[in-house]
Amino acid sequence: MNQVSLLTDKSQLALVSKKILAGKFGQNQNVLVKIHFGEPGNQTALFPHDVAPIIESLRSLGLSPTLIDTPVAYDSPRNTVAGYQQAVRDRGYDTLAPFIISDNFVEVKTKDLTVKVCRELVEAENLLVISHVKGHPCSGFGGAIKNFGMGGVMAESKQDIHGECKPNFNLETCTGCGKCAQLCPAGAITIVNNKAQVNLAKCWGCSICQVNCPTKSLTPKVAIFDDLLAQGASACINNLPQNTYYINFVHNITKLCDCESDSGPIIAPDQGILFSDNPIAIDQASVDLVGREIFLNSNHKDPNLHIKYCQEYTKFTNEYQIYGY
Repeated sequence: MNQVSLLTDKSQLALVSKKILAGKFGQNQNVLVKIHFGEPGNQTALFPHDVAPIIESLRSLGLSPTLIDTPVAYDSPRNTVAGYQQAVRDRGYDTLAPFIISDNFVEVKTKDLTVKVCRELVEAENLLVISHVKGHPCSGFGGAIKNFGMGGVMAESKQDIHGECKPNFNLETCTGCGKCAQLCPAGAITIVNNKAQVNLAKCWGCSICQVNCPTKSLTPKVAIFDDLLAQGASACINNLPQNTYYINFVHNITKLCDCESDSGPIIAPDQGILFSDNPIAIDQASVDLVGREIFLNSNHKDPNLHIKYCQEYTKFTNEYQIYGY
């Protein structure tokens, strides 16, 4: 059974982090810290003061942390290396530790994709993955898997994941029930003459219409978003250093993701901070603590879908036992 540790008292984060991380990494070595720095203006993503106790614990263990993330694919200050570097400075992370915004990659083949995985992640001596758990309009929720499936790959691969799941539409089987139009977060579907019409130019590539269509009239171009996201994540996870460890912050649980300048309302109370060497188990524990139905009702997507796919593509399982601190 995979062990997942739960800390509910944030004031003890430095002490508990040092205790848990002691011996996880080689002595006097570098530790790369994968993190999402947050979209400019976002007030619920992780801030430097949230992760500072962890960084301090690494240094107290004689380790040298460096933070890392990759540019995004959408219209944002973070869609270039230089723009993202400035966003990191504006958020104050440059005072916490050295950081890298990487556009270097290695190619990894998966079932349906050729994924451009961040080179520094797979070449790291040691890796610590810090994720903020929140809702997500495409995957239901985001945690460690999402941190890799989007954050660990290049912009071209992010576009492939969203693009290769866009829907094909079967006009003959569509009954015009309107469920797809009602649930589409991009407003890309309308009902005309009792049939759905999809504007692919507006489509986000989330597969919500596909998984909720009662007649299965909407099917993915290649595979649903959750499958492709898991393939992107597994391309990272299966090639990471042996010394990789995961921390999930299950607080400020918003409806939307940290890529938004405004992540929307808080949808669940804080649950604490989770620690594990298993990315699947820590995400499953995160969903279970918050409640699957909360994520499902918020974004009309089962949060367990991409966990299930990622379990299929990696050596990890979602079984876990929580130990409290």
